[in-house]
Amino acid sequence: MIMTLSLDFLSPALRARVQRILKFATTGGIGFAIDVGTLTLLTVGFDVNPYVARVFAIAIAMFSTWLINRRWTFEVHDKVTDARGIAAEGVRYVTVALSAALVNYSIYAATLYTLAGLFAGWDDLLPPFAAVVGTGVAMFVSWFGYSRFAFRHAPPLPPLGERRAEG
Repeated sequence: MIMTLSLDFLSPALRARVQRILKFATTGGIGFAIDVGTLTLLTVGFDVNPYVARVFAIAIAMFSTWLINRRWTFEVHDKVTDARGIAAEGVRYVTVALSAALVNYSIYAATLYTLAGLFAGWDDLLPPFAAVVGTGVAMFVSWFGYSRFAFRHAPPLPPLGERRAEG
């Protein structure tokens, strides 16, 4: 049995915002799985330095989430179709993504450095844990930048003053 979340009790404006945030969170979850999966594969499977591995993991996750956000979360795939528009959107996306990645990586590195002693004997768990902390903080930077700057051609959300239709 598949459960679905009904948001019909919300006003159209609030429902549209919650739906977009849920799509963003889902896309972020996919990106996070790609990020940590790549990080773990590189650090555990190939013994790559965790600081270097994280750079590659973030880049792969960043590209993946751009594609998903473009098509699904912000639905601009059919609004920005010419090469120049896509390139401009890409530059805006990369600007926001790199800003969020810098926040993410800074928090990640600080967490690795600060908690190294607490994870003695559990060294393989520290990079993924630090990635969770960094990603959690960077998520807010990403949402603000993507929703207001990178995907500014996204369909507008209804004004918040609208009331839910009765009946």
